[in-house]
Amino acid sequence: MYWFMVVPDSIAAQTVPAQLNGAALLASHASGRPWLIGRIPTGQCTVLTEGDQRLAVLGHSPGTVGQLVQLARRLRRAEDLTTSVDVLPGSAHLVLSVNGHVRVQGTASGLRRVYHTTWRGMTVAADRADVLAELTGAELDDRLLAASLMTSELPHPLSNLSAWRQIDAVAPGSALLMTPDGQARVHRWWQPPAPVLPLAEGAPAVREALSEAVSGRVHALGAGQPLGCDLSGGLDSTSLCFLAQHTGVRLVTMTVQFRDPGNDDVLWADRAAHDLPLTTRLVLPPQRLPAQYAALEQTPPVTDAPSLLLRSRAVLNACARQYALHHVAVHLAGHGGDEVLQAPPGYLHDLLPWHPLMVLRHARGHRAHYRWPLTRMLRGLADRRTYGRWLADEARRLRAPKQAGTPLGWGPPLRMAPWATPQATRAAASLLQEAAHQAQPLAPGHGQHQALQRIHIAGQHYRLMRQDLTEPWIALPFLDDRVLQACLAVRLEERGTPWSYKPLLATALNGVVPTALLARTTKAGSGSDFYQGLRRHRRQLLDLVDNSQLAQRGLIDPEPLRKALLTPGSRTAEALENTLAFENWLTRSSLRPYPAPGQTTT
Repeated sequence: MYWFMVVPDSIAAQTVPAQLNGAALLASHASGRPWLIGRIPTGQCTVLTEGDQRLAVLGHSPGTVGQLVQLARRLRRAEDLTTSVDVLPGSAHLVLSVNGHVRVQGTASGLRRVYHTTWRGMTVAADRADVLAELTGAELDDRLLAASLMTSELPHPLSNLSAWRQIDAVAPGSALLMTPDGQARVHRWWQPPAPVLPLAEGAPAVREALSEAVSGRVHALGAGQPLGCDLSGGLDSTSLCFLAQHTGVRLVTMTVQFRDPGNDDVLWADRAAHDLPLTTRLVLPPQRLPAQYAALEQTPPVTDAPSLLLRSRAVLNACARQYALHHVAVHLAGHGGDEVLQAPPGYLHDLLPWHPLMVLRHARGHRAHYRWPLTRMLRGLADRRTYGRWLADEARRLRAPKQAGTPLGWGPPLRMAPWATPQATRAAASLLQEAAHQAQPLAPGHGQHQALQRIHIAGQHYRLMRQDLTEPWIALPFLDDRVLQACLAVRLEERGTPWSYKPLLATALNGVVPTALLARTTKAGSGSDFYQGLRRHRRQLLDLVDNSQLAQRGLIDPEPLRKALLTPGSRTAEALENTLAFENWLTRSSLRPYPAPGQTTT
């Protein structure tokens, strides 16, 4: 288990390492007192020391030292810690200490997050909420557990909450500023770019950012060390394979052949492999593919929030074993590409006052593709509620029937799972109502807000995936901040056009990826694998329901949940997957070991 904690430059903070069962000291303040403690993979902690300054990058960032030196020259005083900093390449936490004043930040995507709490009157921060919970003895927040029983993802700002009381998350794109006496405040360091660039102008920046993201991972490898890369057949992972091949690295690709008869990924993976002749190709065929939920028979590391990886962890573990046989320590995955490359249809709402004819054409295309009901589409376009009003209205409709709608508003309809109790509904409604009084959207328009919300949710999901699967290390170039920034700067209507699949990526990598592969317009799923896994591991899943901790807290009625598990259907599939992940996490969290001392390279 990897983690780190940041403590203020005070005498009282010197006792923090002793509270965490042998936490390793990673770096000290200029005073000599502890600053960074925890366990970090070798090579993923770089610390620059100059006088009273300490700058640390925890994660992967190529060219780190040179950029830190330049940054250090701009941040010589405590008041300089509010200075805006350029988006670093790669993906890393940035932590600074100047005369005892501290700044700690994650990434704009939310893939690397920061949590903080108060311990003995002073603020301490960490990249994992559960580490802070162990330090303070914090209890789980039943209101947050109740809200997580919604059938859709939590809306902003609820999506930034931790599962524990008194442990707060720093929003993606913000930094935590700490004073020597342990006081703290949050400072916004990143704003999303205005989506104003035409596709032709924005695509070169996307290509450059993606190329830099891939080559940076290659350069971080040891001499002759291979790089793994998922070759799922999807456009995102395929593009990373070709970018990696252009660096000259020894490439090992992985293709998983799901059993779902409608999944055509393997056909596209085979076509891509034909144009990647110098790679070592690994294939996990259906007969060797673990069933979904087979991970229930394993004892994985515990994440600091419920992870949907429960469903597919066994498959990823099987891939990891194959990578290990070929000495792959780092592999690239295309996760996050859907979120950063595309624009949700909410952009139609934003364009209506200015380009009604364009909206009419695009709406027809989206409606034909997604079969939107006409009346609800028109109602969605005409909806002018503020974000706060929308949250308040949804808080009152948590038990209303969920009708087929159109994704043109601030978010999908918020509804509770059928097995949520009235107590859980009231708790979730109270959280939404509190947020409605002060919440602001992530961007002024519906389209960019929806895009950022999806990116933050993806960042959290894949953050938990990396906690779950530490070997080999998974690199996610599409969620690097520079890639994110380049993609968000492109016009929404060109990223989200209904007549082309991922036109931004196709334009950016034209000439790198074969044209025939960029022309793909389908996206495969593994729905039948999901239902087969439910059937095969029904006994273990029923045991979770029979010993439900959510039921013990009064948040679910186990009988409707049991019925949904015995006769699963598409209407309850997402809610069922979420609830099973929560139950498994609550069970595993009670068995969680304390952090162990680790290693670092400074």
